[in-house]
Amino acid sequence: MTRWLDFSGAPPILVPLSLVQLWRGAVDASSGHYADLNTENPKTDYDRACLAAWPGRGLIEVGKGLALVLYTEWDQVSWNPASKIVACGGWWPRLDQFESAQWTDPLRWSSDCTDYLLMNSAADGLAGLQPDDFVNVQLPRGECVVEYAQIEADYIGGFHRFTLGAFNVHPA
Repeated sequence: MTRWLDFSGAPPILVPLSLVQLWRGAVDASSGHYADLNTENPKTDYDRACLAAWPGRGLIEVGKGLALVLYTEWDQVSWNPASKIVACGGWWPRLDQFESAQWTDPLRWSSDCTDYLLMNSAADGLAGLQPDDFVNVQLPRGECVVEYAQIEADYIGGFHRFTLGAFNVHPA
């Protein structure tokens, strides 16, 4: 059974488990209080995530490491570990729809850890996450390419595919 998380439009972010407590989401770290979204004068991690949330450019510093912000226009987010795909939009296409999709905006990424949380970028990792704020993700260490596809069929959604060891992938 697929587990769908409702991020209410906040971009999903893949944060190394060891760095989750450094992610403050929509909390202004200087005051410790919630702050409204402000991409003109970013003060929160959530502000920074919203600025980085675009296919092909989603790496963002968290402490001394990196997290990956994923683009979405949809509220519902899920992770499929078998296919290493993040779905945004509340549905999973058929295999043939994935195979015929135009995967674009490759982002080359190298990871030195294996345990991540795919989480709501507005959530405060220091205050403790609610069960609906995240899903555990395991990826092997090493190099991968993250690509994006928008698929339209009976429904529409955005999908992020992780291809491990794929630094030779070229844009379509």
